[in-house]
Amino acid sequence: MPAAVIVLLGFLTLPTFAEEVGIEEGSCSKYFNNNITVVASPGPTGLKGDVGPRGDVGTPGEKGTRGAPGKQGPVGRRGEKGDKGEQGSAGEKGSPGDSPPVSPAVAFSVVQMTSLDLPPDTTKSVVLSNVGGAYHQETGRFEAEVGGLYFFTFTAMTEDFSDGRLWIYLTKNGEHMVGLHKNNSGKGNRESGSTSAVLQLQPGDAVWVEFDAGSWSNSGERHLTFSGYLIHAA
Repeated sequence: MPAAVIVLLGFLTLPTFAEEVGIEEGSCSKYFNNNITVVASPGPTGLKGDVGPRGDVGTPGEKGTRGAPGKQGPVGRRGEKGDKGEQGSAGEKGSPGDSPPVSPAVAFSVVQMTSLDLPPDTTKSVVLSNVGGAYHQETGRFEAEVGGLYFFTFTAMTEDFSDGRLWIYLTKNGEHMVGLHKNNSGKGNRESGSTSAVLQLQPGDAVWVEFDAGSWSNSGERHLTFSGYLIHAA
């Protein structure tokens, strides 16, 4: 009997000599070398530890892509006017430009040498000038070869009859443009007058001085004249 009791006591006390061989982190189990596992409930949560020291600065990351343009901001306040800058140096001389076309010279002036009745005696007229050759002495007419703006004038003097009178017209293509009327009114004096006009002519237009019926003009001292010239070609 004593021997049997000794053996039983030795078996019961065996675990007290066992060694702990490992503890798994986060587990409440313990393993021993004789394959005995002891399981226990988790303990209470521990206090939060102090903040550790700051780590080293990391390496810079890669540059990101460029974002979309933002909205345009409001217009800023206008700044003050700045000082006038210094005058710059003169530029290079430009190339010559095209000259405007020069109007051809057209002018004439004629006088009647003797007294006349209707119509004027062109064979007794004297041509003082006829630049461009547009006045025709045989007809007493100016015929435009160049279209444009023309100035015309004529003068006349009545005879010294008591009923001496004049009706004279500047005529274009058969149409009276302007006229001159003189009447002695029984005085028997000579009276002179003149008139003028600016006309737009086309090539081929004709202008002349035309006497109305019953007109008498004294031209012995060159009182009857007819002149004209081109102002501007068009």
